[in-house]
Amino acid sequence: MPQDPISQAHSAAFAVDQITPSDLKLIRAEQVLKVAWRDGRNSVYPAALLRRTCPCATCRTDRDAQDRNPLHILKNVPPAELVIASAQLVGNYALQLFWSDGHGTGIYDFRYLRSLDAGG
Repeated sequence: MPQDPISQAHSAAFAVDQITPSDLKLIRAEQVLKVAWRDGRNSVYPAALLRRTCPCATCRTDRDAQDRNPLHILKNVPPAELVIASAQLVGNYALQLFWSDGHGTGIYDFRYLRSLDAGG
């Protein structure tokens, strides 16, 4: 049975709330990104996770190569002392992170960021 227009609008609004942050905080001292989502969920992303899951083309290509061949050596393995230097919003849909090694091409759209939260 098809949903009525009001139910469809409510479902769409809930889906948008799930992937829309109400607050973003980069805590440099702890090297974590804290996100409060409009649906009430709070997520904490360690810098190591964010770098390991960087969505840029170079990092994705390296991860795909390792998935196909476990002996593939990742060229961009981040050093332990790697830190998030800064972050900036990209429009109203994403966050771009800049790293202490100069890497800064990864744009984490909010849907992708939310998917990285194992509980959310």
